[in-house]
Formats: sequence, structure tokens, C-alpha cells
Amino acid sequence: MRPVFVAAAIVAAVQAAPAIADKYFAVTPSGAAEMLFPDKPEIVIGELSAKCIDAHWTITSTTSNELVCEDPLNMGQSILGQMLLGNSYSTPPHRYFRFNVAEVNGISRVQASGWIELQMAFGQTKRSDFSGAQFQNNIMAFMESAGGKYPLGTTFPNNAVLGVQTEGVQLGKYAGFRVTQVDSGSAAEKAGMKVGDVVNSIAGRQFKSLNDYLNATAKAAETPTYSVQFTRDGKSMTAVVERAFRPPFSEKVVAKEQPVQAAPASAQQSVADELQKLLTLKNEGVLTEEEFEAQKKKLLGEQ
Repeated sequence: MRPVFVAAAIVAAVQAAPAIADKYFAVTPSGAAEMLFPDKPEIVIGELSAKCIDAHWTITSTTSNELVCEDPLNMGQSILGQMLLGNSYSTPPHRYFRFNVAEVNGISRVQASGWIELQMAFGQTKRSDFSGAQFQNNIMAFMESAGGKYPLGTTFPNNAVLGVQTEGVQLGKYAGFRVTQVDSGSAAEKAGMKVGDVVNSIAGRQFKSLNDYLNATAKAAETPTYSVQFTRDGKSMTAVVERAFRPPFSEKVVAKEQPVQAAPASAQQSVADELQKLLTLKNEGVLTEEEFEAQKKKLLGEQ
């Protein structure tokens, strides 16, 4: 199982930037960047909207089955974007992500897409769609952090798996993870790893975020064995681990029971709009960070 690094905001990079992970972590049966949610579309739209806001993205449009968020580009990314699209006589480029939601028997199927676009001198729009492992790995992780599950039969062909449960820890400027459970018969158990071990390097790769962890597991998958560096009771240790791949995803997504009295459609569709209003009030200084978080949880029904 992958470790979860606390508060990791997964942001897909401009395609001209260096690859975060050049191999697919997960391949769905359709091949698309998609996940399943055990809720109605209007609830899923609200959950994804909250994640966009948490990542400091802007909600640009929302309907009962579609959400579009803008991830602002910094100056360097903006320059790269203009180079990518090949026009210096234009407005600064913008980066967008769209989530399309379709429901089948109470389960929402969400497909994600992304693109960068700019307005040229005479009003034409020039656009380049994101594709490949770099985009798909990031946007899948983003949807997973919002509660999404892999579709049945999703495979994990390019990333080695230790077979442990973990919790994230900070190790100076680097991230690591503490082993909380070692699965029976796993690669970690065979290598002698134990609960309490704090892993700081896989296949010679340290990691600052989940993206770096994906790179490390992709590197580990290239050879029959790989090294894992960790500390145990304050002592540095190294284990040689036999490569093992995560089996195809087999957990069936079950729809959540819905309240007998459903909320009015207008109320269901307004969650994202209300979240955006709360964010605006926070940015204008009307709401404190604590007040914003409290109102957001109340709106999402988390308290």
C-alpha cells in the first residue's frame, strides 16, 4: 500500500516540465483517468470542489455532473506554457482540470481531463491537452484523496509494492513513512522489516512528497531486487527486498445508502458555489482560517 503523505496537494505540472513519474502507476480497464465514488454525483461534485479549494485552485464552473477548476500557474510555469503553445503575443496561459461525473446505480464514475490554454492577439483560443503518465498519476491521486476508488480490475504494472501499512513522517527536509503493519507473506516481511521501522529511501531514492515516492517505486520495479533504507530504534539499516507488484484492484465499490428525503436539486447543485463564496470571504479577510474550515465542514455535512 502506498503511504499517504499528510496534506499532499497533487498538482499536475505543465507538460514541458520534467516528468514527476514517467510510468503509469495505475492502469484502469478503460485506460482513462477515472475513479469510482460511492455517492450521488451532486455529493461527489461537492467533495471534489472542496479538494480543489484545499489545493488553492479556483472553481470556474460547476453543474450537477461537471466541475472545472483552474490551477494558477506561477511565473516560470506561465513562461513554459507560452513556449509550449508557441505564441508570445498572447494573454498569460491558464491551466484547467475538468471532472465529468456519470451515475450508475448510486455509484459515480468520474473521468478527469486537463489542459492549458491562452488567448491569442485576435481573440482565438489556443489549447494543449494534458496526457501521459505524468498527468494521469497526479490526477488519479487527486481523485483518490477526495474519496475515489480504483475501478475493478485496475492494474499496477510499473510500481513495486512492499506490502505494508504506513503513516507519513517528516525527516528534516525529506518525507518518510513509519510502518504500522506488515502484511503476511509480503515482500517487506520476507526482507525482515518490522512494525515501527521508519523508511527514508527506496531503490536509492529519497522523497519529499508522494510524487517522489511514485518515482522510487517505479525505479524499484526495474530490477528483481532493490534496497530499502530505514531506521529501527534509532539505528540505520538496509534491507534487500525482492520485487513484488501490487495485484489487480479487486475491491468492489458499494453505493452508500441515501437519505429517504433527498435534498432539493437546487440545494444539491449549490455546494460548490457556496464553497467558492466561503473561500472569497476568507481571502477578503471576512472569515478567519478557523471559521472557513468550520463553515466548510458544516456545508459538507462533516459535523
